[in-house]
Amino acid sequence: MKLIEMEMFKQLSNIELAKLLGKLERVSLQPGETLFAQRDPGDSMYMIDSGTIELFTQSEGTRHLLAKLSEGDTLGEMALLTGEARSAMAVAGTSVTLLRIDRETFDQLIGEHPTISAYFIRLISQRLMSTNDRLRDSKEMRAQWLLQELDQLPQQLVQCLLWSAHIAVIHPQLVELRFGFDMREQVERFPVMERFMSVVSQLEEQQWWAVKAEVKSALTELATDRYSYKEKRSWFEEAEAFYWENEQWLALAAMYAEDRNWEKLLHTAPRYKAASEWEDRELLRLLRQCPDDELSRYFPALEQAIRLCLARSAEEGLQLVEAALQGAADYKAEQRIALYEWGAELSRLLNNRHKALEYLQLAEAAAGARSGRRKHGELEEEREYQLAQQQLTTRKSLLFAERASRLIKPTEWAKWLALAAAIGMIALFAVLTPVAGLSDKGMLFIGIAIAAVILWIVNIIPDYIVALGMAMLWVLGGIVKPEVALSGFASSTWLYMIFIMSISVVITKSGILYRLSLHALKRFPPHFRGQLWGIVAGGIVLNPLIPSSSAKVSLGVPIAQTLSESMGFKDRSAGAAGLGLAAMVFYGFTAPFVLTGSYTNVMAFSLTGSTSAVSWLQWAFYALPAFVVFAAVMLAALSFMFKGSKISVKQVSGKVLDEQIRLLGPLTNEERISVFTVVGCIALMMLQPLHGIDSTWIMLIGFSVLVISGVLDRQSLIGGIDWTFLLFLGIAFSFANAANELGIVESLTDFLGANMSFFISSPALFLAAVIVLCFVVTLIVRDDPAVILLVTALLPLSQQAGVHPWILVFVILLSTDPFFFSYQSPTYLTAYFSSEERAFSHRQGQKVAVGYAAAVLLAVLVSVPYWKWIGLLH
Repeated sequence: MKLIEMEMFKQLSNIELAKLLGKLERVSLQPGETLFAQRDPGDSMYMIDSGTIELFTQSEGTRHLLAKLSEGDTLGEMALLTGEARSAMAVAGTSVTLLRIDRETFDQLIGEHPTISAYFIRLISQRLMSTNDRLRDSKEMRAQWLLQELDQLPQQLVQCLLWSAHIAVIHPQLVELRFGFDMREQVERFPVMERFMSVVSQLEEQQWWAVKAEVKSALTELATDRYSYKEKRSWFEEAEAFYWENEQWLALAAMYAEDRNWEKLLHTAPRYKAASEWEDRELLRLLRQCPDDELSRYFPALEQAIRLCLARSAEEGLQLVEAALQGAADYKAEQRIALYEWGAELSRLLNNRHKALEYLQLAEAAAGARSGRRKHGELEEEREYQLAQQQLTTRKSLLFAERASRLIKPTEWAKWLALAAAIGMIALFAVLTPVAGLSDKGMLFIGIAIAAVILWIVNIIPDYIVALGMAMLWVLGGIVKPEVALSGFASSTWLYMIFIMSISVVITKSGILYRLSLHALKRFPPHFRGQLWGIVAGGIVLNPLIPSSSAKVSLGVPIAQTLSESMGFKDRSAGAAGLGLAAMVFYGFTAPFVLTGSYTNVMAFSLTGSTSAVSWLQWAFYALPAFVVFAAVMLAALSFMFKGSKISVKQVSGKVLDEQIRLLGPLTNEERISVFTVVGCIALMMLQPLHGIDSTWIMLIGFSVLVISGVLDRQSLIGGIDWTFLLFLGIAFSFANAANELGIVESLTDFLGANMSFFISSPALFLAAVIVLCFVVTLIVRDDPAVILLVTALLPLSQQAGVHPWILVFVILLSTDPFFFSYQSPTYLTAYFSSEERAFSHRQGQKVAVGYAAAVLLAVLVSVPYWKWIGLLH
């Protein structure tokens, strides 16, 4: 039976089914073989792919057949849902093949796919109906017992009991008003009453009463035999009027819930004001009886229920939020935003940081869509919102990585101290006497730059705001003209970044990369070392296709994690860590070896102001020996560190990979155009020596194809491109132009040449020093700011050392992403969080970090003779 034909999976997409299939274990049994015994631990559930399973209960050595299950049925899920032991024995009736789902995968499915939760709810309901049929036989015996008990009571008390069975909770004054006696006195006088009535709660110094659940239905049926419907309805209406008059909203809510009058319940509940903890819990219980679709339609009651859950039951609250968001209710924008914010808070209370961040981002996206509605209309709002939802999953790990990479947490005192230091630095350099031949403007420029670095380190203000503020001070302070301060936005490289980011959006949102990775894995042996080579091959093939290290590891590490599960490796075991870290390295850390591996490559080389451009083919040619050495060292390190993983618990099935690929189906038209465009652009860049067209205009051609074909629409451009990074980038390019105009580069050249002659005596020594310096600088400044500062500062010295600008940029790109400490590398953190912290631990990552540092150093030093031979070193 095909996975997609099983009822519980019908709502999953093809990609989700393909990923799930890689986590399932196939189990085969012969007729008469036992799958599990009664009272065995329930650690997994099964789906029948073919054949039949018979379920038995066993008592005193005798088996009793409960049911026969066949193709498409599930079994064993009750033990997973309740945490209890197996309630029955499962035996193969024929030759049978099953798909096993372990507890971890089961919990993940339930948490991520509400349709699967609904399937199990229906399944449990059907089984309860079957149980009810068996209980019906005992009903008549219970009715006889009831009549015998009631015969011991006066007729007035019997009438009171039959009346009470129709009122959910009973106020003592209501009993006195109708029957003229005190309920407590009657219970004390006739002890048999305790078998029927119980005290619900002691409120306002009075006892509220209710009929016990075990006798309520029997009393209700007896009242039906003795009284008319109209008379019984009058009882309800009399109690209803009493509670309305006395503003007993909780009692009213209980009556409406028991009467299944959901509309009145939902309009009454918001009148209730928080009182005792018991009352709050009771109201929440009543609201939870209301069907989710009814509760979702009346927002005040839904809000009340969620707020009660925030204080008392976060798990129930999150279920309410998810049910409301998946329902058909038409919420206003502010209501939807509130639901997302509650979802974030409830997830935080449950320590589910991933889901909390997801809801916060959805709230942000909904708020943006709400403001966009006024400008673009309702249809535009919906499209913007859908795009934001589509991109959210891939952005989640990036946002966690950004937060975890902060060196200094933004406490209140840190904010004020950083701002004071930044302002003080600008003031200090404004009054200092110029040095090293700099002008007053040059000194002020350096002071502003140092202030920006301080703010980047503390990270309390977004990078692009700091950069824009820096440009504003250049102009307001009369340091440079506005056209120089904004010159970076007029460069062809800045346009190139827009085009390459646009293509990246198209590739990321399609299933191309996942599809290619599955094909790569299929062609390698089904053991640890074979799949390690498959991951390496997948990373090499995909590296040039998408210019974002973070996006690539967000794809590669989850694939490696799925692969680990298929091979039976436990979370953070040697096998899981080996494959996960290999994916991280070869999907993300190989970006500097090809021009289109990361848009930071283009940005960094543009900062050098080199008159001779480096084509795609030249870049790959220059970096080839370094890549060979780097790959060899990293493969040796990974194989050595995780050598205990050579034999997996189970083998990766080629059939499973075939089924995953089949589920993805043929290439869509959008995927075909995307592949054609990306491969065409790379091919044109490789052939640049023949046609002479600059890379920027090649990427413009690709951009145009995607726009004209409709693959890249307006919403993708608005929501998919990191425009804030482009703002930061434009100022970074302007920074280099302003530094040249002010003579800072020339002064820096003279200063470094005079004081660091030891390092420029040998290219190998100079490059080794650059690597070490990068490792140290990233302890404080990370990511693109570190690249910009290092390229700008070291370029003059590299020229004196006879090092080509490309080599300096290449070495800096390789060396500014170490992960000795987790916060140092955004790429590492993205990889860590993209597997939901399950692929590897930070300690395992630190071991590989040492190998990575050695690989970078060896790759560069071994390449020195090669670079001399091709004329890049003098």
